[in-house]
Amino acid sequence: MSVRDGGCLFPSCDRPPSWCEAHHINPWKKEHGRTDISDGVLLCRRHHLVLHDNHWKVLRHGGDYWLRPPIAVDPAQALIPMPSCNPDIHTIQSQRQRT
Repeated sequence: MSVRDGGCLFPSCDRPPSWCEAHHINPWKKEHGRTDISDGVLLCRRHHLVLHDNHWKVLRHGGDYWLRPPIAVDPAQALIPMPSCNPDIHTIQSQRQRT
């Protein structure tokens, strides 16, 4: 996750992987979510608590991660992209798209 995410994936956060925790996209205990790398993202402690305490939700579509805000923040709940913070990942993705 450290290499893939490159740090906290919450928009505009610059915390490195060493400051982050793994967030289970689907709660592993309550919803029997999987505990593999693809079903988790890195979030700093602050944003991890924001997610859990304020009803934000991380969604995965293929290899892309999206943040769905609670209705109180955005009544339309428009999805917010959560791109990797690792610049090498962006280079690899760009090269794949060209081929």
